Amino acid sequence: GIATSLLVLGLFVGFVVRLPAVASMLLVGAFAIFHGHVHASELPLAAAPVLYGLGFVTATAMLHMFGIWLGRRSSQRMVAFVRVVGFAVAGGGVLLLAG
Repeated sequence: GIATSLLVLGLFVGFVVRLPAVASMLLVGAFAIFHGHVHASELPLAAAPVLYGLGFVTATAMLHMFGIWLGRRSSQRMVAFVRVVGFAVAGGGVLLLAG
């Protein structure tokens, strides 16, 4: 699931695919389930589950806020760079799927 999310979302960024907001939320939400499952399965035995969960939810929120901030501040010159990064992320998904 995570590898597929990297592939799909990376291609969407690379090809500048614009989905309606509801479709975007559903797609990202579905992929978030896979990511959340992995984080939950990596829970250390000695960790407090609530604090562990709060930690990765907080980190995720901060990453999203940084991405939104960066997107709003980026100039047209950054578009090519962001597209290349999207294709690189998709390539990482391909490597994970192949491995």
